[in-house]
Amino acid sequence: MIKKDNTMNLDVKSNLAKLLATENITIQHNNVKTASFDVKNRVLTLPIFKQKSGDVYDMLIAHECAHALWTPYEEWEGITDKELRSYVNVIEDTRIDKLIQAKYPGVVRNYENGFDILEKQNFFGISGKDINKEFMIIDKINLRSKSLNRLPFIFAPKDNEWLAKVDAVKTFDDVLTLAKEMLDWQKEQVEQMKKLPDFDNHIISKTYELADDEDDFDDEDSDDGQGDNSDVEQNDDDADEKNDFNNFGDQEADDEKDSKQSGQSKQGEEEKEESKGEPDSYAKGAGGDDKPKLLKAITDDSFTQNQDKLLDDSNKGYRYGKIPTPNFKDGSALTSYKTWLKDMSNHRVKQRAYSNVAKYDVYLDNQYKKFMNENKKTVMYLVKEFEMKKSAQAYKRASQDKTGVIDPLKLPSYKYSDDIFKKLTIIPDGKNHGMMMLLDWSGSMADVLFDTVKQLINLVEFCRKVNIPFEVYFFTSERK
Repeated sequence: MIKKDNTMNLDVKSNLAKLLATENITIQHNNVKTASFDVKNRVLTLPIFKQKSGDVYDMLIAHECAHALWTPYEEWEGITDKELRSYVNVIEDTRIDKLIQAKYPGVVRNYENGFDILEKQNFFGISGKDINKEFMIIDKINLRSKSLNRLPFIFAPKDNEWLAKVDAVKTFDDVLTLAKEMLDWQKEQVEQMKKLPDFDNHIISKTYELADDEDDFDDEDSDDGQGDNSDVEQNDDDADEKNDFNNFGDQEADDEKDSKQSGQSKQGEEEKEESKGEPDSYAKGAGGDDKPKLLKAITDDSFTQNQDKLLDDSNKGYRYGKIPTPNFKDGSALTSYKTWLKDMSNHRVKQRAYSNVAKYDVYLDNQYKKFMNENKKTVMYLVKEFEMKKSAQAYKRASQDKTGVIDPLKLPSYKYSDDIFKKLTIIPDGKNHGMMMLLDWSGSMADVLFDTVKQLINLVEFCRKVNIPFEVYFFTSERK
């Protein structure tokens, strides 16, 4: 729902999320990059968008609620491999989106419009690219799912086999198994492609940056690929002097240097051991660095990186508090009125031992009786207003029904009217109301507590007169 000032009604969106999740989950709107769901604590965190269209918001709400319903928290958090996590994320999103769309067909339109809005802004990084030639199967699956199969894909026979497997998954375990199988297969395909003579110029290699980049050491002064060695010969003496100078370092520095070198050599050996059995394309990154080249869904990564464009930077979010759960088991958090009256009576008895409060007790009794007499009219007025409104509501809810018994007074009209039966007026007489009153007994109420208690007594007397069930609690910070 969008208000007239093009701002989003967050309360309506919160209720929508609760309805989709079919539980009273906690909804928080905050300055976050993307929607997320804490499966453990059942908290759905939604970003604050600057989009005027609610389709993107509703699409994300439905998607995250689907995670809340069907994605197991422990199994998802247990996936630490980045490549496998990317593949699982795409296939799991495909699975849960199909489930939420089948359960709530109304969100299908939100998914369609939401994807169109984001695709026009190149959120998935497919602008200017051939989706049939430049993407691996995992990204084709992602785009096929996000677009609801509306992009002009031309799938190969092997692609159709993978699509059939994706459509057949039912549980998260099925997703995990299929993601491992697909990732292993894709790695094998990349290794086969590496054997091609033009692999570095292959369109897939460029899209996923799989080619091994070699450092080129071009010398501006080189001639026909051979550099001039004169500078090297001239600097030999300088090099020897520098080496001699370095040898003047103390023994501790040499030991420290040797230990660093040995540590680096050990670390290199360990990295070699870890990289055994892995393809070369995963052992080195672009530019010859040591970062692995990961096979990930680049369309999913592009969407994640572009989500900050949707955020409303002017809104810094909200601060949420949580009401602590009281401990009612040991009786320290809640005291019954009987215990309270007993404690108060004992307190009064102790006071009598130190001072003569009998006269004060008599004074209090007289003041109470006087107060009750003065406020009797106020209470009765409340009762009168309540009974009038109750009667009006009962009359409004009253209904008439035919009894099946013929009314003799209506028999003369039987030739032109079928309404010849007696009618019965049904007036509901059930009670569905009650009152719970909370009285602040903290120190900050000292100046107005006496007047507040008077109002409380009036409300209690009103409930007694009209026979409404009620409960009264007071809370204080003085009692532990």
